[in-house]
Amino acid sequence: CIGQDGFGFYVDESTGDMITKPQELGVVIGDCVEIGAGTCVDRGSWRDTQVGSHTKIDNLCQVGHNAIVGDKCLLCAHVALGGSCTVGDFVVMGGKAAVRDHVSVCSYVRIAAKAGVTKSITAKGDYAGFPAQPSKDWREQKIVTRMLTKQMRLAKFRTKFEERFDGDGAVNDGDDEEDDYDDGESEE
Repeated sequence: CIGQDGFGFYVDESTGDMITKPQELGVVIGDCVEIGAGTCVDRGSWRDTQVGSHTKIDNLCQVGHNAIVGDKCLLCAHVALGGSCTVGDFVVMGGKAAVRDHVSVCSYVRIAAKAGVTKSITAKGDYAGFPAQPSKDWREQKIVTRMLTKQMRLAKFRTKFEERFDGDGAVNDGDDEEDDYDDGESEE
């Protein structure tokens, strides 16, 4: 769908009805652009929605109203661009990545799959995670999180082990007295 109404509504305060905001501008598509099946590019309400030349958009993507996509961008399946966002030139977005409405992504940025851009990106580079951050920082956080998770599991196991066994390896059933063991053979 190219040129459908964008998702814009307001509430009529006197009646409480949801009123559609007019989306009366257009969509400008550059040269040599490819747009996959099921992708929607909404028309603008206060500026034309634009897709730059040589940009390739995969299947099932969403380009919100008033969005601007630069030249030579690659948007993989399920990418979602919020209304009025701006994406620079040579931006690559992995599958299911999203850019929030009214933020900007500068040129020469790569955004990993499933990343969520919630604030403007002003420095070129690789970004990942939610909220999107430089990939190096995101990877370090993932490593630390995994290490901490393993340490917490080990600490839980150690605590349970120490509760179950005494220091000499004997089973601790909570009774400090020696257990009388009856093997069924009585001594006479």
